Parts: sequence; structure tokens; C-alpha cells
Amino acid sequence: MKLALLSSPTSSNGIDAIKQILAVQKKKVCKLAYIASGPEPDRRYFSQTQTLYEELGAQMPLFVELESEFDDDILPELFGCDVIHLAGGDTFRFLKGLKRRGLLPKLRQYVEAGGALVGVSAGAMIMTPSIESAFLCGDSNDVELKDLSALELVPFHFMPHLPSELSTPVDFIAELQRKDVEFDEALFESLYLCQDNSALVLIDGELEELGSPLLWTSCVEC
Repeated sequence: MKLALLSSPTSSNGIDAIKQILAVQKKKVCKLAYIASGPEPDRRYFSQTQTLYEELGAQMPLFVELESEFDDDILPELFGCDVIHLAGGDTFRFLKGLKRRGLLPKLRQYVEAGGALVGVSAGAMIMTPSIESAFLCGDSNDVELKDLSALELVPFHFMPHLPSELSTPVDFIAELQRKDVEFDEALFESLYLCQDNSALVLIDGELEELGSPLLWTSCVEC
């Protein structure tokens, strides 16, 4: 598998993670697709992401929206790309759109066949077993999605945008309790907490931590 899970694609470690994914595909110019988490009428975030990849020597010609603009005819081109970028945004709406279009099994097949994924924030959480961790960073399930199971490409959960002042998992739990945030305790069996300048890269079974992501496991206090 070739995966990058980012909090921010513009941070130094976020960019380094993207560079690793582009390099491992061994193409002179990588072709990418962008899957939006929701409607982007002005495509502002898409344009910003296009520019970022162009500066890294790649091309991102394909924009995919899962709601009113979705067209099944685009799928062969989507899965013919070297890398698919899963954008940030509304995690629950994003997952609901992917499920509605039947794209979760297709994305798994794509990765198993050698395709690479870059997930940013919401996009990174979708690469994990479930998006339960989205509640931890303030997302709300406004679309009333019942089944929060996701791609399960990695065996851990991911929470982006960890505030810099929270330097340990214990600090983070204390902050959740202070704010009366409800959460599924099963998340903490294996949960990465990532500040904006942290990222995770998984290539062929080898997981690399960039920056200072914090791993909470059931044995964190052992």
C-alpha cells in the first residue's frame, strides 16, 4: 500500500509526505485526481491543491464531486490516475457520498492494485477503520450517517489538527473531558493525534511518522 495521512498539505512535513508518495509511483509526471468532500462551486480548494502538486512536478487534471456533479463515466479516468487525493472538509458528508456512489470497495481495489492515496484531514480519517475520530476534532454528523465504517486501509484511527499546546495523549484526553466531548473509548486502542505539521506515510507495510504525531494505544499508560 502507498498511503499518506495528513493534517495539512501545506506544512513542511505534509509536503514531504506527498513527495514520498509521488516518488514511490516512479512516474516522470504523476497524474492525480481530486475527490472533493462536498460541493465546491468555485473549486477554490481544488485550484489551490492543483497548484501545490504542480509545484512538486505532478499534474492534477481531474476533479470529482460526489453529489450533483457526479458522473459514473469519470470512474475509468479516476482509477487510471497514479494518485488520488482525498480532500479535507466535512468528514461525515464525504463518507456518505463515497458510500452512496459505491466507491469504498473500488478505492480499496485501486490501492491493492498499486494506486496511491493522499488523505488530508477528513480524507485521512476516511482511510481508517471508521470516522468516529471526527467527533474529537469538532465535526458533527449533520447528514445523519448511520454507518461510520470507512476504508480500513490502516489498523489505527487518525485525528488531525491537534492543538500545539497539547503535547501528550493524556493532555488531549483531559481537554476532551474538560469540554464534555463524548467519544467512543474503543478509539483509544490505537489512535494517532496529529498536529498540522505532522503526517504519516505507509509504503509497502512500513509506517513512517513525520513531525511529532502522538500515538495513543490501550497500553499508553502501561
